[in-house]
Amino acid sequence: MADKAPHSFSFWRRWSIGFNVVVATLAVLAILVMVNYLAIQFPWRFYIGESANPRVTPLTQRVIASLTNTVSITVFFDRTEGLFGPVRELAKEYESQSPHIKVEFVDYRMPGRAEMIREKYKLVSAADASRVIFDCNGRYKTVLASEMSEFDMSDMREIKRSAFKGEQLFTSALVSVTDPKQVKAYFTQGHGESDPTSNGDRAMSKFSQLLTENNIEVQSLAPLNGTDIPNDCQLLIIAGAEKNFATEELEKIQKYLTQGGRLFVLFPWDLRQTGLERLLADWNVEVGLNQVRDASQARAGDSQTLVASQFANHPVTRPLQRSSLNLVVPRSIGQRRQVKPAADAPKVVELVFTSSGGEVVGRIENGRGTIERSGAIPLAVAVERGGIQGVQVDRGSSRLVVVGNSLFLSNVLFDSGANRDFAHLAVNWLVSRDLLLSEVPPRALARYRFNVTDQQLKRLRLIFVVIVPGSVLLLGLLVWVRRRT
Repeated sequence: MADKAPHSFSFWRRWSIGFNVVVATLAVLAILVMVNYLAIQFPWRFYIGESANPRVTPLTQRVIASLTNTVSITVFFDRTEGLFGPVRELAKEYESQSPHIKVEFVDYRMPGRAEMIREKYKLVSAADASRVIFDCNGRYKTVLASEMSEFDMSDMREIKRSAFKGEQLFTSALVSVTDPKQVKAYFTQGHGESDPTSNGDRAMSKFSQLLTENNIEVQSLAPLNGTDIPNDCQLLIIAGAEKNFATEELEKIQKYLTQGGRLFVLFPWDLRQTGLERLLADWNVEVGLNQVRDASQARAGDSQTLVASQFANHPVTRPLQRSSLNLVVPRSIGQRRQVKPAADAPKVVELVFTSSGGEVVGRIENGRGTIERSGAIPLAVAVERGGIQGVQVDRGSSRLVVVGNSLFLSNVLFDSGANRDFAHLAVNWLVSRDLLLSEVPPRALARYRFNVTDQQLKRLRLIFVVIVPGSVLLLGLLVWVRRRT
C-alpha cells in the first residue's frame, strides 16, 4: 500500500500563516483608520495643474475664517452639466477651509432628497435650473449656474465660456446670509400696482418669493404723502403703477435715488402717464407711450406676446444669451438722447431688444395706431451713476432697472421663458454686494485645441480602435492557450 502524500505544511505552520494574515489585515485596517482620522483633523489639499486649481483668494479666506455660524451649501445641480466639475471642486474647497461650512450635493433630476430641497426652499419644478443654495439660520441665497460664467461673444457663431465667476458669487452669498442686517425691498402701493402677496394671475407673489430666496425681506409701502421712504429701504420696486404719483412722492423718490438708492420699475401695458416718465427722464431714460410689436418674434397663437431674445452684454442679461423673455404688449424703454451729456450723467445701457423687424406703434385709438419707427427697439434699460459732488451718498452708486412691461413678472408668466432668470439677475445686480469683492476676479478658463491632419487622425483611430483593443484580446488569448497546455 502506497504511503500517503506528505502534507505541504504542518499544523503549526498553517496556524502561523493564518495568524500572520489576520494580523496583517488588522494592521492595514488600523492604518486606514488612522489615515482617515488624520485626513479629517488635518485636511490638506494638493493641486496638480494651475487650470484646475480651486484655491481661493485671501479675501475669501478672511470671510470664511470670520464665520461663527454654520452655513450649509447645497449644490443642487444636474451632474451632467459642464459647470458641475468646477462648482463641485470650489464647494469642497470652501468646506475644507472651515468646520462651519457643510456641503451637500443633490442631483435635482433624482426623486427623494431633491423633492425635499424643492419643498424646503419653495423651488418650482417646472423652472428647475442648476443652482447653489447658501443657508445660514434660515437666511438663504441662491446662485444660479447661468450667473457663474462669463462668455466670449466676439464670434456670434460660437459663444464660448471664457471665465468662471464661482468664487466671486459664492463669497458674496456667504457675506449675504451671515450678515445680521437683512436687505429690505419695498413694493409701492396705492397707484394700481401689482400686489406682492396675492396669488392672483396678475399679482407678484412668485416674484416676492424669489426676493426671499435671495435673503431679501419684502414689505409694502403706502403712498408717500406725508411720509418718507424708510431709511432701511435698499430696493424700491414700482410694479405696474397705473395712477399718477403726486409731486411730493416723485421728489422723495428722486431724493432716494440721488442718495444711492436702487429702483426697479416695471411699466404696465396701460399707456396713461404716471409722472414716473418725467422722473426717469432726469436719469436719461426715455419711456415711450406706445406699444412695441414684432411679427417675427410673436409667440405662436398669441400675437400680443413678444418673445425677445436679443440681449446686451451687461451683467443683468449676459447670462441670458440664447434665452428669451415673454413680454405682453411691451412699450419702448430706451436711452434718452442728449446733445451734450454732462460729465456726471447716468450711464444707461439698453438691455433687451426686438429683432430688426420691431415696430413702435403710437397714438393708439381703438386698437389701431401709427407706426412711428421700426428696427431693433429697446424694451429695458439698466442705469448706474456714482456719487454726486456735494451730496452725501449712503448706499454707494445709484442703480435702476426699467422695463417696459410688468405682466412678464406676474404670477401667470413668471415661469415662462427666462422671465424668472431675468428677475433674479436684475435684483442681484441692483442690491449686489459684489462691489465689495473687487479682489475676487473671475477665473479664466483654459482652452486647449489640437490641430491634426487627416493622416494623423487615421493613425489615432487605428491605435485606439484597432491596436489597443486588439492587444488586450491577444494577451487574453495567449493566457488562455498557456493554461490549456
